[in-house]
Amino acid sequence: KVFASKDKIYIGESYVKSELFSNTYLKVGKYYKDFSSYLNETLSSGSLLISNNAEPMPKIGLLSSYKFKKSKFFYFNFGISHGLFSKSTIYKTAPMLHEKFVYLNYSKNKNDFSIGFVHEAIWGGSTESYGDFPDSFKDFFKVFISADGPLLDGEPHANALGNHLGIWDFYYKKTINNKELKFYYQHFFEDTSGLRFDNKSDGLWGIELSNFIKNTDILIEYLNTMNQDSNPPYVNENYYNHYQYQEGWSYKGYSIGNPFIHFLENNPSKVFHLGISSNDVNNYTYKLLLSRKIESADLIKYQVSIGKMINQWLIGVVVVGEQNKSNNISVKFSYDL
Repeated sequence: KVFASKDKIYIGESYVKSELFSNTYLKVGKYYKDFSSYLNETLSSGSLLISNNAEPMPKIGLLSSYKFKKSKFFYFNFGISHGLFSKSTIYKTAPMLHEKFVYLNYSKNKNDFSIGFVHEAIWGGSTESYGDFPDSFKDFFKVFISADGPLLDGEPHANALGNHLGIWDFYYKKTINNKELKFYYQHFFEDTSGLRFDNKSDGLWGIELSNFIKNTDILIEYLNTMNQDSNPPYVNENYYNHYQYQEGWSYKGYSIGNPFIHFLENNPSKVFHLGISSNDVNNYTYKLLLSRKIESADLIKYQVSIGKMINQWLIGVVVVGEQNKSNNISVKFSYDL
């Protein structure tokens, strides 16, 4: 996609995908992700791992799936990719991204359920403060299995090589005639305590209703990050932050995951998010997004947009603002290649 607004034009996702052999594909270019495919990216507050908040980064990946021979209702899909961050004032050499996922899926009688495991890691590269980070093939294997790196001066024990994070991903969909009901939960973790759910209910909870009102999608989400430092030192995480990779879980200054989790600050919060979109027979589209932190006093953040599809062009007006503050109005164009 190509996007244009008042002050900039940039290319979004742009990649080549080629089938290598049965159900196995090679994907090369700039793209977001191939997991959590159920997520409505236009209405959601954003995936906990890779949302559309930042630009897509360059990646090369392998994707595949496997169907059980003895049961046609179960199948796996899985993938692995290698990405590259960008150089910056902090990163003398750009760090690398390691990403892999596996999902077990069940589909029968218009019921779909899946449980997935997604692992991300920042590794390699160099900074002024810490110099060159390990980046050999042996080091990649350590990153792949989250093995410990070298013991650093002043540290009581060795930590995993690189900056690791991931989600347990749960999803259910029920199809009723031309209507769809979705439930999902992304449980976030950055170490073994989160992996074992010691950070309790932290994560992104969501429900989406499609076509219960004709041509309308309604999405409600609840984001909880209050338990990231609930039991120091065992449960003592700082989501999206890292002491060595000082730009945290970000790409070119923007959070890679959910924008309500800041990559430079420790900001536990609870967020309520509502998204509604609709379209009519004349190719007009309407969208409303509302978000508010609910664990403390906060202002409602909103986005209202109206657009029209003309051939492959989407032309629209977008109003973005915050309660009791001035609005930012822009005209945007996007083109589907």
